Amino acid sequence: MQDLLGRLTALDPDASETLKVVTYFDALVERSVGVESMLRGAAMLSGATVGHRDGRQIVRVRADGVRADPVDPGESWMLRESGPDAVAWMEREGEAHTNDAMILERLALALGIIRARRSAGTESAVELAISSFAGADERVAALARLRLPVGQLRVVASPPDPMPLAQHPSAVIATRHGLTRATILAADAAVEDAWAEADDVRRGLGTAVTAEQLPGSWSSALVAARLTSPAEPTVAAADLGAFLLVAEAADSRPLHPDAAALASLDERSLELLDAVADEQSMRAAAIRLGRHHSSVQDRLTVLVDTLGYDPRTSRGHTRFALARMLLRLAG
Repeated sequence: MQDLLGRLTALDPDASETLKVVTYFDALVERSVGVESMLRGAAMLSGATVGHRDGRQIVRVRADGVRADPVDPGESWMLRESGPDAVAWMEREGEAHTNDAMILERLALALGIIRARRSAGTESAVELAISSFAGADERVAALARLRLPVGQLRVVASPPDPMPLAQHPSAVIATRHGLTRATILAADAAVEDAWAEADDVRRGLGTAVTAEQLPGSWSSALVAARLTSPAEPTVAAADLGAFLLVAEAADSRPLHPDAAALASLDERSLELLDAVADEQSMRAAAIRLGRHHSSVQDRLTVLVDTLGYDPRTSRGHTRFALARMLLRLAG
């Protein structure tokens, strides 16, 4: 398929894009994503708001991946039936784009497949249980289907593969940051034991909550997952403290100037700042970097002028830590 796409790109760019649409939705269907995730994928792919009405239930997702208020489809919008008493639509103002019809057709087909799978799998129940937009009745029904353990729970965010052991309910969710697997575990369960072979998998551990508060745990797990690194493959949201509030608020705002200043620096400068902030000693930082004390001091002086603060001071250290976190989230 990839070879065919490469050839078609040269021969017929529009045909190439059409095949990419097909393979994109095939991948989402293969991952067994839920209705909201499927709509989010279609919205972000098309750059337009898309919606779905199944009986009386309406779900709409904007092009930025955020769920919108339920509204019946307008007469001017492109519609496709997705099953008995169900319809999907795209809210494109003006002329339709080249692949709008294909995106909507594949979306409607995928939604029909999701409906057929609902009675057999737990994926849709997991998505409803962690969705902040699901209604109270939907969440209660989903939780009943999952038969979760009594007590505190948490959601773990990880890459789509590998899958956890079968006894742990999970689903692949289409988020604004890509496909992410959500796995619900007892809060006191050993996360490593939930996967047979996943020592090097990055995981974000959500906060411990009751079953009704799982959407909050999922939100915090996504933040924690984005803060993981090769050096720290597992990050727990509970360990972030007040930083978690800042991280969740930052998603809806432009990149802060402090983070933008760090983004303009080269890797060696960032490594130096990391060492100085971590070690709290110029000499220890120089040893860690394998550089001469005086050269580290000279470079730090220049960087302090660039940043407008000194990461060795109490306030400067906090500003640098926050800016570093925001830069990692933006990346």
